[in-house]
Amino acid sequence: MKTYFITLLVLASATLGSAQFGGNLSDGCKNEMTTLLGDKDINKCFPFASVAPLASSTSIPDQNTLKSAADAICGAPKCSDDLVAKTLNEVKTACQQDISNKNPLASLVNAALSLYSPTRDSICYKNSTDGYCFIESQAAAQQILQSAPKGQDPAITLAGASKDVVCTPCNKAIFNTYFNYQNTNPNAFSDIQQVTDKDINTAKSALQGKCGKDFIDGNVGNSKEDPQKFQSESANQKSDAASLIANRMSLVVLVGSILAAL
Repeated sequence: MKTYFITLLVLASATLGSAQFGGNLSDGCKNEMTTLLGDKDINKCFPFASVAPLASSTSIPDQNTLKSAADAICGAPKCSDDLVAKTLNEVKTACQQDISNKNPLASLVNAALSLYSPTRDSICYKNSTDGYCFIESQAAAQQILQSAPKGQDPAITLAGASKDVVCTPCNKAIFNTYFNYQNTNPNAFSDIQQVTDKDINTAKSALQGKCGKDFIDGNVGNSKEDPQKFQSESANQKSDAASLIANRMSLVVLVGSILAAL
């Protein structure tokens, strides 16, 4: 199942909240998941029960369902770095074999905890109409890819996509949040399948090729800025479609898109 990177936290919460711990988990890992679900401190900031209905979904949930889940996640206080690090260490220890064997649930929870901080921040960014940025970005990515001619290379599809749906205040906020986190926590990305440091650097180059060098500058900016004003201010930024095509990782990194297939 292709999983939007930005929904890792949502889907991990849903799966744990449903208490559906099948999938050939080892006994030690299954026990750790059960302990995690009942942890008082984690439950204060990780709303398992509120998003549990998502666990039954076999595809990317619809926008209303994602909004309800985001409301629950963003309505709770953010988990502290110390609590997340402690929990991640416990999961890695108990589920080491499961993660190595690429068990879907263990891999999903490991990824969600590894990237909890930037993912939680990105889920909660709002756009100029007070909608969630990640839902806007997901919808744009789906529309771009689904409207392409059958069999066309996604890199070429995205190279030709309009800048006003790719180079948005929301996407600037989301991508800079993840890239800034990667700069200070490079090991957080090491367990994510199909994503390497080279891929991340290539994605940065691709985004700068499409949106201009200032798009990935470490500045999250204002995700709620009016898109037309944002486009006007960045109109003089040189874009390079050839760079986008050359950087293959860009085919699903743009527009809050897919960084990993779990």
